[in-house]
Amino acid sequence: MITKSNDILITKLTQGDAGAFEVLFKLYYTRLTFFANRFVNDLSVAEEIVADVFTLLWEKGHEVTFSTSVNAYLFKMVQNRSLNYLKHQKIENLYVTYLEKNDLFNEMRSVVENGYDEKELAEQINAAINTLPYKCREIFVLSRFSDMKYKDIANQLKISPKTVERQVSIALEKLRRTLKHVTYMLFL
Repeated sequence: MITKSNDILITKLTQGDAGAFEVLFKLYYTRLTFFANRFVNDLSVAEEIVADVFTLLWEKGHEVTFSTSVNAYLFKMVQNRSLNYLKHQKIENLYVTYLEKNDLFNEMRSVVENGYDEKELAEQINAAINTLPYKCREIFVLSRFSDMKYKDIANQLKISPKTVERQVSIALEKLRRTLKHVTYMLFL
């Protein structure tokens, strides 16, 4: 249930009241940061997650519909952002493992020496992967970063191996086009 004071605070926030936003920030920032830290185990990342949540709340506050308490809403937002961060970290770790396993770091170094720093390159690759349609991205990540065979992916996702093969081909083609300025051999 939304209490009367929360109701007033929500109304002011949805009207763009900076004072209401400041009250929420002061009330929740520290608690939300410690809450996020329980997921990500990195205080600076936790602070960044909470800052992103408050930024989004300020920018989209007029669009927000609170069906639960402000407390529940904010904690749920932080929880979701924290879990998304962990999911993204898992994909990055799988990618690094894949590069190490296939001895592709030397190839990446040559790309880096030709004008890209590693962080920028990783961001470009992740951004390109994130542009893939959801199922295509899921299949590609399982194929390339989890070293699963097409048949195993097909069984796990309850689709045909031909569909897996086709989706990986589509992903590689889109990534080659998107990353044509980067060595696309990283994905082969």
